[in-house]
Amino acid sequence: MTQVSLSQALKELNSGQINKGKATLNILAADKNTAEQALVLLFKVAMSEKNLNEAKLISERLVSIVPNKFDYINTLVQLYLSSGDSDTAISKLKVFVNVNSKDAGAHFLLGSLARKLGDGYLAKQHLLKAQENQFRDLYLLKLEIALVYSELLNDHKNAVLCLEEAIKIQRNNVSAYFNLANIYEKMGNKNKSLYFFQQVLVLNPEHGLAHARLADINTFNCASALNYEKTSLKIIKQEKDNSIVADLYYALGKVFNDIADYKKAWEYYFSANRVNRSYLPNYSKSDIKKLTELTLERGGKSVTSNENSELTPIIICGMFRSGSTLIEQILAASDYISAGGEIDYIHKNLFNLIANPVELANTASTSEFKEGYNRELALRANKRAFVTDKRPENYLYIDIIKSIYPNAKIIWTERDIRDNSLSAYFQHLGPSLNYATNLSDTLHYYTAQQKVKSHWLKKYTDDIFTVNYDELVSKPEKVLIPLFDFLGIEYKDENSSFHEKKNIVSTASVWQVRKPLYTSSSGRYKNFSEYIKQSIPEKEFEAFYNLSL
Repeated sequence: MTQVSLSQALKELNSGQINKGKATLNILAADKNTAEQALVLLFKVAMSEKNLNEAKLISERLVSIVPNKFDYINTLVQLYLSSGDSDTAISKLKVFVNVNSKDAGAHFLLGSLARKLGDGYLAKQHLLKAQENQFRDLYLLKLEIALVYSELLNDHKNAVLCLEEAIKIQRNNVSAYFNLANIYEKMGNKNKSLYFFQQVLVLNPEHGLAHARLADINTFNCASALNYEKTSLKIIKQEKDNSIVADLYYALGKVFNDIADYKKAWEYYFSANRVNRSYLPNYSKSDIKKLTELTLERGGKSVTSNENSELTPIIICGMFRSGSTLIEQILAASDYISAGGEIDYIHKNLFNLIANPVELANTASTSEFKEGYNRELALRANKRAFVTDKRPENYLYIDIIKSIYPNAKIIWTERDIRDNSLSAYFQHLGPSLNYATNLSDTLHYYTAQQKVKSHWLKKYTDDIFTVNYDELVSKPEKVLIPLFDFLGIEYKDENSSFHEKKNIVSTASVWQVRKPLYTSSSGRYKNFSEYIKQSIPEKEFEAFYNLSL
């Protein structure tokens, strides 16, 4: 009877009698003997009709009646993720692994999802559980664990060990070599970084990303620049991923900048940004205006302080490429300050609440939020009392930060906006920094940020210190002695040793901050003036060149 009924439902569906077939399947779904098969068919119908809510409800039923089948929980998790509900996806997976503690696939899925969502502790816990239960793809597992260590837990030693183990498992797979090269680059180990990027190219000579990264590590002469150009253009011609094409154009710009061929460098940078704009979301001046207004208007409910914290953040704000990594590196040469890099915790948890100041204040006041940020600081503290956080978007939350950490200090880095704009234009940045692909948009973003800075200066006059990049590189002690005094820390000539520090740097300035201070980047925009004039509208050009800090 069951077979006939299922066959009948299929016959009805195949003949186009969808509603009748669904009705038959719903009857069968109420019978425990046929429920699973009927629900699977109902799920397929819901997906063919693109009814994701119905598909989700059916998946919930499948998970409830077959609580040990990974395929069903995996499908349910993907449906929640597709609708943007990652919290529910995580909670459903947690329930499943509690019941099925030996399911390596479920532990891996939960661990990798937690990594993508930025929860390093949860990710590590379940990825190691997947390993303990002999997850079938050990190579992939090692890569995931390495990313958790390097990206979320600030444990690069264990990340390296995982990647070395991965290479032993699959010696001809480029992923582990590429990730090792990235880590050694962040560490400032040029020789090892070069070696592993070159290993990638041995295995895959047309690996565009590895080829592009070599441009940042090497310094070129005329002959090597032309050789690099020939290979790059060949890869570009075949490459289908626009992100990699953009990377290669940015790299070519850097290569020809090395040999002072500014005309050719500009042409490649211009092409890079044209490609980058093709897939990035458009920069919205109205959105930035609204964001600025919401930040300036914020007042009302205060946020309670984090009284139990023994750590004090030093928040470094300012435009991207304004010298923030440099000043962080100098500060981290002190015995009292640790470099935290760009900690995304505050922005990730608060950005979507900016339009609702009451909810924002409530969230920031919770012990969960405060403990979470303090945990991120502790990960990077290295037994020091002060930890820098140079996430660019932190300028939006100075009032929140000062409420939670009353002793927090704010450093605002600035440089000639013409140099700053070009420096950002010459980097392949992500969606949150999409203003950088257009000089006019960068100026607009800078103006909005300056309004917010003026607002905070009125509220926290004694707790904000402006560092001028051009003064810093030309007369360092004139800037650094009062800066350290502002922080309440004795200056011990950190300027002379910061470039020797063997710490992690995860920004585009990774190689620049490994050198002593130099002034060649000040006034750099003058090298490109005649070429920029040919590429942008006259009014934009005049606005750009009439600006100064």
